[in-house]
Amino acid sequence: MNSENAVTKKQHFVPQFYLRRFLNGNNVVEVLDREHMKCIAPKGTKGICYEDYFYGMRTGQPDDLSQRIENYFRQIESEISKRIDLIIPKFLTSEQVTDEEKWVVALLMSMVWVRGPVMRNQVNELSEKALKWMNEMRFSILPAQRIFDKFDEETGKTTTPEERERIKEMMVSKNYSLDFSNELHLMMFDDINKYANLFFAQHWTVYISKLQQKFITSDNPLAIVFPKHKGFYPPSFLERIHHFSLTPEICIKARYSDKDSGKKLKRETLFRGSEKEVLELNMIIAGQAHKYVYAKGKQDLEDILTEVRWQQEYFATPEGKIVKEKLDAERNSS
Repeated sequence: MNSENAVTKKQHFVPQFYLRRFLNGNNVVEVLDREHMKCIAPKGTKGICYEDYFYGMRTGQPDDLSQRIENYFRQIESEISKRIDLIIPKFLTSEQVTDEEKWVVALLMSMVWVRGPVMRNQVNELSEKALKWMNEMRFSILPAQRIFDKFDEETGKTTTPEERERIKEMMVSKNYSLDFSNELHLMMFDDINKYANLFFAQHWTVYISKLQQKFITSDNPLAIVFPKHKGFYPPSFLERIHHFSLTPEICIKARYSDKDSGKKLKRETLFRGSEKEVLELNMIIAGQAHKYVYAKGKQDLEDILTEVRWQQEYFATPEGKIVKEKLDAERNSS
C-alpha cells in the first residue's frame, strides 16, 4: 500500500524527530506524570504525544481530514528535520546562525505550540466562554418570549412556558456545557507560518548546558510566561516570553526587547554553578505540560520533583503563605 494512502491511527502532535533528541542510551525517554507528580516507566517516542485520529473533526473518530493533515505534517517534518540536523551544531558553537536557519527553528516552535491538546483545549474554552456570554446577553437583554416565538415558528415546535423558563434560567446562569468539534483548532494550522514569523521576530537567548543537568521537554513543549503589565489588554504576542528546549543541551528563551541592539540571537553557556538556572527553565517548561514531562536523564525529573516538594512545604509555612499571596496577586494582575 502507498504510504500516502495508508491510514494512520496514532497521530502525533509532537514530532517524533524532535522527541528522539531526548532519547537516552536505552533508546527511551524518561517520563514524569504531571498529575500524580511521580516518575513512571520510560517510553519510546512512538508511544508518547499522540492520540487516535487526533486530527479528525472529532478526536478519536477516523475521517479523510485526519489523514490529509497527518500526511501534510509528515511532509513538513521531513524537511524540517533535515534542516534542524544541520542547525543544531551551529547553536552549540560560535558559528553564525543565519536568519533563514533561525526561521526554521521558529517554524518548529510554532508547530509544536499550535498543534497540541493544550491549544485545542484553550480554543474550545474560549469558544465556550464567548458563546455562553452571548447567550447570557441575549436572554438578559432581549425579551425571552420573542426568542422562543421565533424558534417555534422556524422549527414548527411548541415550547411550553415551563420549558421557556427553564431554558432562560439556564442561559442566564450559564449552568450548562457545550461540545465543540475540532474545526476551530484545525483552522489554526493555516497560520503556523504566521506564528513562526512572530517567534522569529523575537530576541532569542540560546542557553547551552555544559552541565550534567540538561533541559527537559513535555507533551506541550513550548511554555509561555506573561510579563507584568498595566492596563486592560494583556501583553501582545511579541511581549510574551516563550521557552523551548530544542535539545537536552539547548533551551531557547524568546522575548520582546525594548532595546534593539541589532543582535536578535545570543548564546549563554551554562557552566558549573549555573545548575539553578537550568532548574528554573525546566520548572517553567514542566509547569505547562499537558500530562507528561520528558527528559533524557531521570535525575533531571527527580530535581523537578524535589523542587516542587520544597515549594509545597515552604508555602505551607506562615512566611511562605505571605509570599504566595504576593505572587498570586502579581499573577492575577498580569
